[in-house]
Amino acid sequence: MDFLPRYLMSTRPLGDDIFEVLVSGDDSVGVLSKIASVLSQNGVNFLSSHGQVDESKKHFVNAFICEMGKAKVTPAELKKKLSELPFVKDVRVAPMNGMMHERFMFPMSAVHSGRVLVVGANAFSQVEGRLVEIFGSAGEVMAYEQGRAYSMATLEEMDGYRKRVGASWDLANITDWIRAQGWARAEITEVPEGYEVKLTSLPAPKTESVSGGLSRFLTGMIVGMLEALAGQRLAADATIYEQASDTHSFKVRKQPKKPQ
Repeated sequence: MDFLPRYLMSTRPLGDDIFEVLVSGDDSVGVLSKIASVLSQNGVNFLSSHGQVDESKKHFVNAFICEMGKAKVTPAELKKKLSELPFVKDVRVAPMNGMMHERFMFPMSAVHSGRVLVVGANAFSQVEGRLVEIFGSAGEVMAYEQGRAYSMATLEEMDGYRKRVGASWDLANITDWIRAQGWARAEITEVPEGYEVKLTSLPAPKTESVSGGLSRFLTGMIVGMLEALAGQRLAADATIYEQASDTHSFKVRKQPKKPQ
């Protein structure tokens, strides 16, 4: 396995007597441990959890997906016991029987000032594939330029946060961003003519409708990220696919400056 997936808590796990338990309150060291103790002491098996903290308000919210088939308490009693913890402000408990998704939280948190929408890789690939089917090479150009535009918008949104945490915009952060967003594992090397890009662990299957098996949106997105680093317009060469290593690679070249 060349990547470790982090599952989004948007779908319920298999099993009977599955409940969603949401707890929010004042954040401090040890609050999750105390919540977990209440669950374990009452025979509640929590299968997974996720949450977030608002540092400015010192407020946390955590969702626990629990199996209560052997619990010593009813859901109502569990809610009461959790509510008695001094730091807890709100508790919600709901059965997931017959449900497919959580009900208390969006599947992904907002990133900086914007909401994140979860789109499956296959569905996204089909959108780009349809552009190519309808418009041919012009569809590839459209997808590529939209990828570049997406980079610029993302960088603008991230800029304030980047400065607050003291991060620079460099190759390490570019490759981490590509991985963190679930696109691929990227290896980018600076060379005299520009950059060499190698991508593995792409989520979408290779299809004939996407050039070279590599999304032109993704290519444009990476080029846009590198343009922000280089401070000039760049252009991507054709993609080379190595089947043995399942690696897509291409060069991103600096474009000659036009005479003034």
